[in-house]
Parts: sequence; structure tokens; C-alpha cells
Amino acid sequence: MDYTLLIFGEAERIFGDKAKAAVWLSKRRAAFEGRSALEIVVDEAGYQRVGDELIRLEEGYI
Repeated sequence: MDYTLLIFGEAERIFGDKAKAAVWLSKRRAAFEGRSALEIVVDEAGYQRVGDELIRLEEGYI
């Protein structure tokens, strides 16, 4: 399964823009121990972790 494509689709839906989604996914973040979301989304656990962060962002928690 290509978790990168799945998470990119979710990020694009949340940000409403491919470019904004790409920037968010590629930026290093403290929530991911200084790694980018794209570095985390290599397996199902990483996909879930990044997805959870996107949900928190969408719901206004971060």
C-alpha cells in the first residue's frame, strides 16, 4: 500500500491545495521528532501517526 499517496490526499483535502499540502508534509516538525511527515509515512503506524496529526490540525487543536 502506498501510504504516501493516501496521506497526500488527506492533506490536500484538509488544506484545499496541493502546494500547501506538499509544504506541510515536507516540513520537519517537532511532533515527528524533527522529521517530516513524508519521512514518517513509511508504514501503517507512520500513516496513522501523521493522519492523527492532520486530524488535530483540521479540528483546531494545533
